[in-house]
Amino acid sequence: MKAPRGIYVTTIGRKKHLICVVALSLFFLNICQAQQNKFHSVDSLFSYVSSKSITLQSGEIRVEQAKKARLAAILSVPDISGSLSFSYTHNTKLPVNLFPAAVFGGQVGTFVPIQTGIPFVSTGNENIDVKLINHKGWENLKLSKLNIQSSIADNKLTIKSLYEDIASTYYNIVSLQQQLSSTEKNLQTAERLLQITINKYAEGLIKQQDVNEAKISSLDTRENYNQIKYQIQQQYLALKILCNFPEDEQITIQDRQDSLFSDKVQVGLSRVAIENSELKESMALSNYRQQKYALYPTLSFFQSHNTQQNNTRNRLFDRNVDWFNSSYIGLKLSIPIPSSSTIKQISEANYNYLLAQKDTEQQKIKAGIEQRKLEIDYYKVLSQISSYREIAQLRKENHEKNLNLYQQGLIDLQKVLDSYKDMVNSNYNLVSAQVSALAAKTKIHINNTIR
Repeated sequence: MKAPRGIYVTTIGRKKHLICVVALSLFFLNICQAQQNKFHSVDSLFSYVSSKSITLQSGEIRVEQAKKARLAAILSVPDISGSLSFSYTHNTKLPVNLFPAAVFGGQVGTFVPIQTGIPFVSTGNENIDVKLINHKGWENLKLSKLNIQSSIADNKLTIKSLYEDIASTYYNIVSLQQQLSSTEKNLQTAERLLQITINKYAEGLIKQQDVNEAKISSLDTRENYNQIKYQIQQQYLALKILCNFPEDEQITIQDRQDSLFSDKVQVGLSRVAIENSELKESMALSNYRQQKYALYPTLSFFQSHNTQQNNTRNRLFDRNVDWFNSSYIGLKLSIPIPSSSTIKQISEANYNYLLAQKDTEQQKIKAGIEQRKLEIDYYKVLSQISSYREIAQLRKENHEKNLNLYQQGLIDLQKVLDSYKDMVNSNYNLVSAQVSALAAKTKIHINNTIR
């Protein structure tokens, strides 16, 4: 039998509806996946930041601007100035002058009023001034080159600082994730202890206070678990700010690095801050010289050309009337007179230069100390890992044995709770030391690579 037509149409409509739902689901699933970013190492996060960070992009813009400013500095050496103008004048009322009438055959001693001047005048003018000797301009060119190098050095310093902050936040998340996993196991242990005390209380072997203490321990562990989750969320927000992630974009840290650490590390002397300070010092010196050179004489070449056409007809250019040209050239020596403002600027420039020298000295001392500090920080946590690993194992054994003894009624609850707290703290210490070692190793890597 054939199905009724109405039923067939309904079935086709349901199939089309189902296809649309599936297609839309896949579309939105792809969007959600596209908005999620998973990072399995801090290096993968650095790779993302290097291409997406607004902070680093702003630094590149500053470098490009410094390069464009150099072009202006090149032009400031000859400091070419001049103008090109053209004017057309209609003298609507010409002036009237008195001339002796005798010149025109008139009576001696009398004067004749005569209108003088040209009613229409076309004038073109061109002049130029070029500095031949300009100490200030040459120093400004040198300063522009230093400014480019300083902008690049600033970028390196910004990258180093940004990467260190990102690494610190990244490993905070990794540490908290491991603490969360450990706390979850501790919570199971605490609930197991609570169940044991409840069973003992039901058998009349212990007091209600023991049950309360076990329950308090379980509640503390559960709240600690919740607080760690909130701390992870806070660190993710801090990481988004550092890496310029949009608020609605999801990021996930799933660190897969091994926990093997080298017994020896090589820490190079980072010259990023030193070179940055040295460039700032050179710029301060160049600015000081520039201020002094402003008082030096300048020698300029100047030239001017003028052309003019006078006619009695209202025409912009009259072919029947000649143009009259005039021009001149020369050299000009300018000697500025010092003012109170100029002397103040020179004094401030010299002061800034002296401060820049001291900052360079300080950075050189600081770089050596930072190099040694990175080594000590790494070896410190390496030593902690060795000790904390053994302590954590011993604390775990003590707690398990105390728990068995408590079940047998050989020790009281307080001793079990104390061993539980010791086990939890020792495990947290081990996790913290392991992650700190990863963070220290990453900081050394940043120090050795960004140079």
